[in-house]
Amino acid sequence: SPFGSPEHEHLRFVEHLRLEAGDSYHVMKSGFSHLDKALGGIHGINIMGGTPKAGKSSFLIQIASNMARKKIPVIYYDFENGRQKIYMRTLSRICRLTTLQIKNGPEEQAEKIRMHEAQEELKSMLPWFRVVSDRKLNPELMRRHIDFLRQETHADYTLVVIDSLHKLPFKNFSERRTGIDAWLRQLEAIRDELNVSFLVVSELSRGTSGQYDKQPHMGSFKGSGDIEYSADNAMIMLPKWDLFDTGPPENRHNDLWLVASREQSPGLIGSYRLDFPFWGFVEEEK
Repeated sequence: SPFGSPEHEHLRFVEHLRLEAGDSYHVMKSGFSHLDKALGGIHGINIMGGTPKAGKSSFLIQIASNMARKKIPVIYYDFENGRQKIYMRTLSRICRLTTLQIKNGPEEQAEKIRMHEAQEELKSMLPWFRVVSDRKLNPELMRRHIDFLRQETHADYTLVVIDSLHKLPFKNFSERRTGIDAWLRQLEAIRDELNVSFLVVSELSRGTSGQYDKQPHMGSFKGSGDIEYSADNAMIMLPKWDLFDTGPPENRHNDLWLVASREQSPGLIGSYRLDFPFWGFVEEEK
């Protein structure tokens, strides 16, 4: 028969329901309450676009480390910052010291204690937080990474972060669009077969004037017509500050919009204040 047996199909369905009713499904949360409410937790393929230097990487590093601290296995595919920057920014956010203070060594005793405690926390997190910057990555290798970490951590669900979609390896530049679409097809299969949640950074397209659209919409995403079909949730982060603003950086806010979703209502998710100079964001109360 070309079909699976009805008994097997029913068993798979019941097992899927069991997993979604379990604690491991419901702990898949970002740590940002408005975002978790808007998306129903971090499940499926979540693609986030944003203008350059809006803080997309810092936002996803913060979510990834939040989840790893809760012993949720996370694989962070980084083609933007390098693993040392990711670890340094995570350490800065945990211990509330600037990266310069960390490099030079804290002076105050209280700062030394905070840094030591943060180092221990980072060390305990790393078995759950794997940063990969292999530019020869392919879907089969990604599957092996996920399968290994699942076995090692005995977890039902895994978070995979990709920074960014447009930096994923493909054969040559002329095939960029088809390469991105092919990767999206693979992410869909991995999501379904291995119980993986994805957070994926995407670039945005410039409008005809050469500027980025101030009103977020699906057409803002760059280089793929398939994002609207592959993404379970498509989000856009828009800075509410000017690049040449001389005001205090800690007063800068970004708005995060849900522009399309399979199961949720689109709209403004929340406003996120830059946690300067600690490489993070603070979710503002509505």
